[in-house]
Amino acid sequence: GQRGHAPDPASALKAALNLTDAQIAAIMALRQTRQTRAQAIFTEIDQKRQALETLFNATPPNPTDVGNAAIALRASEKKLAGEKDWFLTELKKLLTGEQQQTLDNLIAANARAPVLPLLGLGGQFGGQRGPRR
Repeated sequence: GQRGHAPDPASALKAALNLTDAQIAAIMALRQTRQTRAQAIFTEIDQKRQALETLFNATPPNPTDVGNAAIALRASEKKLAGEKDWFLTELKKLLTGEQQQTLDNLIAANARAPVLPLLGLGGQFGGQRGPRR
């Protein structure tokens, strides 16, 4: 049969990394901060994409303006990639050495365990936007 609800993210996280309740609370607060920071960057990216599209559609398009807008968009996209590094750094400050090692092992294995998406280390923050250069 089907379950009525998804497992509690905090419980899965606590079990995977053997966290204390205080650590769970701190990590959940950190996740909220990260979501707020990332949302601001997503908004900035959307605005820069719209500006770039407008410049592309100008008659005739100005190559300098289009190029500058593309560079500005790329800079904002790089900010988003930096958020993952910021979050990992801040997260590890909340963990013991053993917990940090467990987390590093999960990340290195690219584990499909439920803990990585709960931490925001998969999905939209994973940097899966094509090849890196």
